[in-house]
Amino acid sequence: MSGLPPFLRSHLFTVLVFLAGTTLLGAALAPWIYLGGKHVVAVGWLEGGWLGGLHDSMDRGRFSRYFNRSLLLAGALLLWPALKLAGRNRRSGESPAPASGESRTDTARAALGLEPNPQWARQLLSGFGLAAAPLLLLGWTYVALGWYDAVPPARSVAAILLSALGTGIAVALLEETVFRGALHALAARLLRPRALLLSVAAFFAALHFCNPPHGLEAEKIDAATGFWMVGQIVSHVAAQFARPSFLLAEFAVLFAIGLVLGYARMKTASLWLGIGLHAGWVFGVKTLSPLSVRAFAADAMMPWLGDTLRVGAVSCLVVLFTGFLVWLVLRGERRDPFAEAP
Repeated sequence: MSGLPPFLRSHLFTVLVFLAGTTLLGAALAPWIYLGGKHVVAVGWLEGGWLGGLHDSMDRGRFSRYFNRSLLLAGALLLWPALKLAGRNRRSGESPAPASGESRTDTARAALGLEPNPQWARQLLSGFGLAAAPLLLLGWTYVALGWYDAVPPARSVAAILLSALGTGIAVALLEETVFRGALHALAARLLRPRALLLSVAAFFAALHFCNPPHGLEAEKIDAATGFWMVGQIVSHVAAQFARPSFLLAEFAVLFAIGLVLGYARMKTASLWLGIGLHAGWVFGVKTLSPLSVRAFAADAMMPWLGDTLRVGAVSCLVVLFTGFLVWLVLRGERRDPFAEAP
C-alpha cells in the first residue's frame, strides 16, 4: 500500500471505486436476479400469505426495476469492502484492530460513523408517520380537486396497503444502508458536514433520476442485458436536459428527500429515523399509484404536478414540510449535525 501513488491511496479513489464497482456489479447481477425472481414467481413460493404483495411486485416488475434493485444490492455487497479499504492505515497498510470485546455489530456501526440508538423504535415509527401522512393527504387533495381521478383498484385495498408497506420497508432498509450508511461514511472522509449533506443528497437524487425510458423493455435477457441497460439510461438522462421543467420538477423532489434523510442521519447519528421516513414516502406513493391516475394532459401542469407524487414542485414543498417537522422533533437533541470532526 505504501508504494502506491497518493491518489490510489486516497479516500476519493475509494469512493470512485465503490461507485464504479456498484455499477458494474449491479449490471452483471441484474439478469440473474431478474431470471431468479421470475422463477420464484412461476413456482409460487411467495404467493399468498403475508409475502403475497412481494410476489405480485416481482410478477409485475420489468427488467428495469430488477436492474434498479440490483444496483442497490451491489452497493450493499460492496459496502464493507469499501469501508475496510477507506479505513486502512495509509502508512502501515493495515486496518485498525477492533477494540477488545467489541462485537461485529459495534464494529460495523463504528465504521459507518453511527452510534447506538435506544430510541430506534420510536424514531422508526414517528419517521414513517411524518412522511406518509402529509403525502397521503396530498394525494387525497389532488383527487378532491379533480387533478387526479380515483380508479377502481385491481386488488383489495388491504392487499395494496400490505404490498406498499412491504415495499417501503425493504427499499428503505436497503437504500438507507447504502446511501446514508456506506456512501455517507465514505464521503465524510473527504467533505465537511454541509458539503457532505448536499453531495450525498445530490448523488441520491441523480441515481434515482437515472431511469430508463418509460416502457422500455429488454427484448431478451442474457449476461449482457444489464450493461445494455446502463447505456440506455445514459442516453435517456442526456435527452432529459431538453425538458428542463421535468428535470427540475423530479430532481427537486428527490434532492429534497435526500436532504431530509441526510439531516436525520447526521442529527441522530443513526439510520432508524431515516428508514422510517423513507419507508413512509414509498408507502404513500405505492398506496396512491394503484388508486388514482392524473386527470390532465402530460406536462400540462409542470413543474407543479406530475404523473405521480414523486414529481412536481408541490410534492417538493410537502417533503420540505416533513423536513420542518423532523427539525421540530429533533430540536431538543444536543448533537450538532454540522460540527466538524475532531
